[in-house]
Amino acid sequence: MRGWGKAAAAPNVLTGSGVDEAWATGAQLAEAVMELLKAKKPFTKQNLEDTYILRRRASWVDKESLIAEKSRDGFQKGVVRGMLGMALAGLTNGRFSLAGDPLPPWRRIPDLEQYYQGRVSPGEIARLREESRARGLSLHGALMDKVGWPAIPFDGQLLVSHQDALLMGGKVQAPPGYADHVEFLYPELCEQCGTKICIEACSGQAIAPGEGGVPAFDREKCIHCGACFWNCASSLPGNPERMNIAFRAGTGGLHSAEN
Repeated sequence: MRGWGKAAAAPNVLTGSGVDEAWATGAQLAEAVMELLKAKKPFTKQNLEDTYILRRRASWVDKESLIAEKSRDGFQKGVVRGMLGMALAGLTNGRFSLAGDPLPPWRRIPDLEQYYQGRVSPGEIARLREESRARGLSLHGALMDKVGWPAIPFDGQLLVSHQDALLMGGKVQAPPGYADHVEFLYPELCEQCGTKICIEACSGQAIAPGEGGVPAFDREKCIHCGACFWNCASSLPGNPERMNIAFRAGTGGLHSAEN
């Protein structure tokens, strides 16, 4: 339940209310579940909307999320404009902000051949992509090596973060018997996608190259950050505002004892 509450979070970035909001939404969800259990009602979408969503809409959580809704749009046109926009939104309780006309991922993320033009040839990118796919690795490491970025050695003395633990072979607690919460809606779009930004952006390597060009998802490594969902570069046919990844409610998101 705590994971569901956090997954539903839209914290007020002006007040830093993320932790408080995560606990609030988690408690609201728990109250809604108890209400449905006592009434012996099934956990349907409509029943959850009548209980959990109703509680959330009436609470401070929804009011704060509306205040912060447009506060960061200015960053689309620069850091200074973004900071001024946040200040304006904060001083006016969200009534005013500086617009930034944010672009959807499929319009703002260039393909790799375009991004590395003049530095890495399309043929070399194709070779590195196939080599990484065969090894089950993301492509960004190979490309960064190719253009001369220095490697960061692991000395075993740094503080190990959640992501580091995952990269070293750890897991997230993910009870068996549940469906994957990250779903690729149209596999054929994944096959045609040249950027595979979902693989490159996944800090826990829960998304890796899969068969036929469709990414493979490992539920036990997912930390529910949402980077794949917000940065998918493939829009749905007939609906350019929606991307090809569905991020559903699911289990996980906690450290495993194995770490």
